[in-house]
Amino acid sequence: MRPLHPLLRGHTDQTFAEYLSDRPLAVQQKARERRVCLVHARARAADASIPGIAKAYAATAEAVEAELVALLHATKPAEAIPFPEPPKRGPQTMQDLLMRTEAAKVSGRLAGFLRFCTDLLPGGRDVH
Repeated sequence: MRPLHPLLRGHTDQTFAEYLSDRPLAVQQKARERRVCLVHARARAADASIPGIAKAYAATAEAVEAELVALLHATKPAEAIPFPEPPKRGPQTMQDLLMRTEAAKVSGRLAGFLRFCTDLLPGGRDVH
């Protein structure tokens, strides 16, 4: 018999219940039923002394496993996309605001000077 699917491997009843906790109640019940059927079919396949019966139980276990994995994939909850946090800025003091306005005045003067220089060029501001 093939190994269990990674979604089903290593679960106890409690961990499987926790894994299903974010899915609808009907899905949780169906998944638990399928898991119990899977566990019993695999146990019967391992304990069967007649090869034909063991093969039938193994086929049943594989079919139930495929159904359970499909159910888990189909009802997988959508992952929430986190919104980026806004940039953190320290508290603004009056001194910070004054320094920023001074910087803006200087850059405004610089922009005015650059405009003046471009006006001196032939063609003025229409230089392409």
